[in-house]
Amino acid sequence: MKLSEVQHKKILLSCLNWGMGHVSRSIGLIRKLESQNNEIYVAGEPDQLKVFKTYFPEIQTIELPGYPFEFEKYNSFIQAIWRQKWKLKKFLNFEMKWVNKTTKALSIDLVIADHRYGFNSSNCASIFVTHQIHLPLRGVYKLFHYFHLRWMKQFDAIWIVDDPENQLSGKLSYNPNHPNFEYIGWLSRFENNRFSLGNQKKNQSVLLLSGPGNYLNYLHEYFVLNANHELDQIVIGKTSALASLPKVEHITYIDSRNWLEIDEILVDSREIFSFFGYSTLMDAKYLSAKFHLLPCPGQWEQEYLSSIHPKIFNEK
Repeated sequence: MKLSEVQHKKILLSCLNWGMGHVSRSIGLIRKLESQNNEIYVAGEPDQLKVFKTYFPEIQTIELPGYPFEFEKYNSFIQAIWRQKWKLKKFLNFEMKWVNKTTKALSIDLVIADHRYGFNSSNCASIFVTHQIHLPLRGVYKLFHYFHLRWMKQFDAIWIVDDPENQLSGKLSYNPNHPNFEYIGWLSRFENNRFSLGNQKKNQSVLLLSGPGNYLNYLHEYFVLNANHELDQIVIGKTSALASLPKVEHITYIDSRNWLEIDEILVDSREIFSFFGYSTLMDAKYLSAKFHLLPCPGQWEQEYLSSIHPKIFNEK
């Protein structure tokens, strides 16, 4: 099923809760679906639903627990998943039952899961959204790729968040012409707002604090040392993340709860610092700023993305 064919349907959508990147890109997807006269229910954790309500005040929301997972300071992301695999497997079983019950109760026509393996239904068609057909695994952890492919096969179609003519995620999104796979392009909440510096003076240097709390000090230190000191310097993050940082006198610290306020800041920024998340890469295609991105330690996907893109990703 192609994205352009999804019209006049009642849709149940949910995205992975590991970071807010999946929420960010789902905003772009929901806009496309709503423009095609679909009715959408979004399921997720309260923090996720609050963001969706900010952009879509009329959207219908349902609380659903996120995947149980704890980032481990001394293990890679994949190693941490492996250590917690039985807890995650138990949750997948719960999730599948919840989706079947909910789709039946609401007479849902289509289920869309942004990288939630258990978010599919036997009552209607189900679509898996990802930019990773191939996982950047190493050693014995390559075994996890078998489960990745097996779980994706439970879905009726796979929507790949990338452009086949300009693959932002490199080999991760490579698709050997599988009939159930479709590239749907990049997704960003800034997609319909292509900004250009032009004669407009943008005086802000911004740090987006995202990712595991264990490494936020590392990112903050990089920002303090490398931000343009001729620009106003702003750090944006959750209250708990900001509280853990050593404060620097000339830097303004802003809570990230109000996404619309943050969007205005990002649009008016000359340079943006963050980790090498894929959603951040997609946003970089639509924002007129210089991006300074670092791979988060232990996240093999980000290490791969940093190897195919320069750390200063976008100069305009």
